[in-house]
Amino acid sequence: MKANLLYRCYDTIGEAVTWLPDMKTLLWVDIDSGILHQYNLESQKMEEHQFPEMITAVIPWKGHEHEIILAMKNRLVVYHLVEREYQVLLELTGLHSQLRTNDCKASPEGRIWCGVMHLMEHTRTGSLYCINNDLSWVPVLTEQYIPNGMVWNKAGDRMYYIDSGRGCIEEYGYSCSAKITWRRTVVQVPPEYGVPDGMTIDADGLLWVAHWGGFGVYIWDPDTGKLVDKVDVPAPNVASCTFGGIGDSRLFITTALDGLSDMERREYPLSGSVFVVDVPKVVPGENHYPFITD
Repeated sequence: MKANLLYRCYDTIGEAVTWLPDMKTLLWVDIDSGILHQYNLESQKMEEHQFPEMITAVIPWKGHEHEIILAMKNRLVVYHLVEREYQVLLELTGLHSQLRTNDCKASPEGRIWCGVMHLMEHTRTGSLYCINNDLSWVPVLTEQYIPNGMVWNKAGDRMYYIDSGRGCIEEYGYSCSAKITWRRTVVQVPPEYGVPDGMTIDADGLLWVAHWGGFGVYIWDPDTGKLVDKVDVPAPNVASCTFGGIGDSRLFITTALDGLSDMERREYPLSGSVFVVDVPKVVPGENHYPFITD
């Protein structure tokens, strides 16, 4: 499979691609630039929303039309896409000044799983937090490098998680009370495939993983640990992916300019753009869980 260009942009770190089916809209962020991209698939209209600080994640919010949750450096905010106004939902008080949020996803029961990492990346001081429906929050995993790519299987009894700094995909036993039990490493990504970053899941439980430095989205079977297939992307640093479009029959993919030399930027001029591939025979898993507040 090969991905094609959907929208030409120049994101330093294009991340957190999210499909809003009711609005037929694709959202993604450029983390360091503090830009939220809003692209309507029907009209092909692009809007950009500029923020005064980094944005790392986008989470739908149940029952709130045109409002989403955004993760900033050390807080979550509610943002209205039409009025272009935001208000603080939760301050992550007590975080060290050198820590920031990273990937965040809502779980099947509507909690937010929020990754926190060190700004220098290669320091094992990150954590994975669970933010409950009443906005209380607790650390679940500590001593992490770069928390990424949380997804849940169809039955809701397995959570998959990536620590990019360790290059591995892990599986956890999961309950609706947000408790994780046993853990096992299902994939240790070979260095020649790059570093696992963002992730989504299909109905068969296969993991579709964006590989930073790997020129693609790699499809892994967590039961066997084997590579099943790959979506080739004409950019080295692939950062996030999600199913969307009509019937969730397309896979949207973000990429990044960060980390590329001048020569690499000339060789791969579409880096930093968003790509798409049609996957009509793939039944997607649930990729759009919203946050639910009490």
